Amino acid sequence: MFYIESMLIKGFRNYHHQQLQFNPRLNLISGENGQGKTNLLESIYYLSVNRSFRTKRDQELLKWKEPFFYLKGVFYKDNFKNDVQINYRQNTPLNITVNNKIVKRYDHLQKFPVIVFSPDDLLLIREGPSVRRRFLNLEASRLSLVYFEELKSYQRVLQQRNHLIKGLYNNKGRQINELLEPWDQSLVLLGSKIIHSRIKIIKVLEEEAKVFFERMTTSSENISLEYDASVDYSEDFKDTQHKFKKALDKNRERELRIGSTVVGPHLDDLIIKINGYDTRKYSSQGQKRTAALALKMAEVSLFKNEHNDWPIILLDDVFSEFDNKRKMQLLDFLKESSGQCFITTAVGVENLAVSLNGEYKTITIRQGRACD
Repeated sequence: MFYIESMLIKGFRNYHHQQLQFNPRLNLISGENGQGKTNLLESIYYLSVNRSFRTKRDQELLKWKEPFFYLKGVFYKDNFKNDVQINYRQNTPLNITVNNKIVKRYDHLQKFPVIVFSPDDLLLIREGPSVRRRFLNLEASRLSLVYFEELKSYQRVLQQRNHLIKGLYNNKGRQINELLEPWDQSLVLLGSKIIHSRIKIIKVLEEEAKVFFERMTTSSENISLEYDASVDYSEDFKDTQHKFKKALDKNRERELRIGSTVVGPHLDDLIIKINGYDTRKYSSQGQKRTAALALKMAEVSLFKNEHNDWPIILLDDVFSEFDNKRKMQLLDFLKESSGQCFITTAVGVENLAVSLNGEYKTITIRQGRACD
């Protein structure tokens, strides 16, 4: 079983100096709003993958007027104890050590897996296609380094092709096709691979999300996922390539006119439906939250199936807008289906947690200080 046993936090967000011990199964982080509950989850996430789920700027994680932050934790993985330390100081490289050995930031990314659900994940439902594409790319990259490399290559080809297109508008005749042909070939090959990888992962995500969603709604509602592509595709890879190339040829004049590539997976979308209706248009706030959470729980299941171990789960403010029945269903699901989990809440859940037979710990946060 994979879990974090203990942690030391110094100078991180509103934490000055805090030592914590965790339950290997369920940890309920309670307290009023604005006290530091989310900051605690963020520190665990950062220690696990050396980045925040709230900001791209490490310096924003510093406590006010502090020159550095320091995180230290003990992870148990495959029955082996791992001592992890991260030291950040402004204008210096991030220092990461695992069992007293310095590791590179990129190499640390996949070592201690964690999945987080926060209120921002509702953007998966509310916002435009770019948010859902990012979700698909992150999930696919987490499960496949091949996908990650193909995505980087596709984005590089796309950028270079767009740069070329912008300079070709005044050119005439065969020269345009000749100049674009090698870039078209690369774009079609890589783009078709990405499309097929996404379709594959969407099918698996849907299957896993259905289990959780039906559990949370007592089978009264169902969730489904669809891939909305800017080019036609089929199960046959060669046929998808042919259709992709045909779409590029068809839109040549339009691309030259606007100076960018107008078809491809960089423009595709994930459609999330409840009972056959698009959640962006036809769902309540509670349905949106349950749908977004179902996708995150599907992520957890996919990771378990791929790596034969549960990731650490961080659920921030997950109980908002859930009645007691759904709260209990979520706790039961986590008890039966996952490894270590952290849940922040501003509402009392002690009466619900009693049913967990002592397999949990409650930590109360007050003004950046934790007490058991």
